[in-house]
Amino acid sequence: MKRIIEFFAANKKLTAILFAFIIVGAFLSGAYFWFSENGGMTLMPQKVSVVIDAGHGGKDVGASYGGRNEKDDNLRLALKVVDCLEKKGIDAISTRTLDVYLSLENRCRFANIRSADLFVSLHRNSAASEANGVEIWIGSENSSDERKLAQSIIDSLDEVGISANRGVKSGYAREGNDYYVNSHTKMTSCLVELGFITSEADNKLYDEKIDEYAQAIADAIEMQLNNKS
Repeated sequence: MKRIIEFFAANKKLTAILFAFIIVGAFLSGAYFWFSENGGMTLMPQKVSVVIDAGHGGKDVGASYGGRNEKDDNLRLALKVVDCLEKKGIDAISTRTLDVYLSLENRCRFANIRSADLFVSLHRNSAASEANGVEIWIGSENSSDERKLAQSIIDSLDEVGISANRGVKSGYAREGNDYYVNSHTKMTSCLVELGFITSEADNKLYDEKIDEYAQAIADAIEMQLNNKS
């Protein structure tokens, strides 16, 4: 192994040519390299049906409460949803599988470059005053496909058990027209606020029912894909 490393180190031109062949081969075989913002490089499939976005990550912790960080909850759920979808035979991938930072632009590019059919961004809500429940956000244009996807997800979560159903909402929670990931992805999308991280009741439900929540989201996504086909 040491001799191999020394050989490629001494033959930089050959190494560059070989690396170029690997990348071209990856593109031709329906895959490509995803360069993450922390300098990592991963070989990813070029086309997927569903992108699950684990909101926040790395230096962007999202909302926090009592030592609990939103980014961790989002990632836990995202990986479980992807697993449930894969068991259904649905090609799915998460924007991140580790605690790394990704910009909103990169999250959207991650989905757009794969020509995904659906994009679902997972988050936890927060409030300074007492609040609880689940709500799902779609773009302000109110596309019928987005509303159907969001309604299907919140109905499925409601069947599992949530503290309150806050409904499907369009636009943005505070100011502006839309959440960035809804307005900059080219496919049907929605942003799920799965309970308030500032609510002990919601956190308890989240921890106790996370597997059921993941399955409920995957079932709703499968229904949406079947309806589109």
